[in-house]
Amino acid sequence: MSSVPTSASDAASLPGPVRVAHGCDDRPASRAVVEAVADLAGVAPDGLADEADIVLYDHVDLDALDALVEHRADGGVSLSFSVAEYDVRVDDDEAVARVTE
Repeated sequence: MSSVPTSASDAASLPGPVRVAHGCDDRPASRAVVEAVADLAGVAPDGLADEADIVLYDHVDLDALDALVEHRADGGVSLSFSVAEYDVRVDDDEAVARVTE
């Protein structure tokens, strides 16, 4: 069974993107990614691996992500990657996750 929508009405039923801010409240970009993906997966952030079988380190080095975002003095950070069935974008101040269409 495919999770890819087969019609326009199926595409309309996909959940919208989840946006989680980072940086302003000492939340690192990696934590924002965890929270956004967990929200879409319908689990608590600390249950992402056990309950949703999603291990983010299998998809992206979260320490490197934090370092990249934190050390860009001029801003202008925009990274995109896939995690399981989710597309994730991280920029200067938020992580956005959405179900892959």
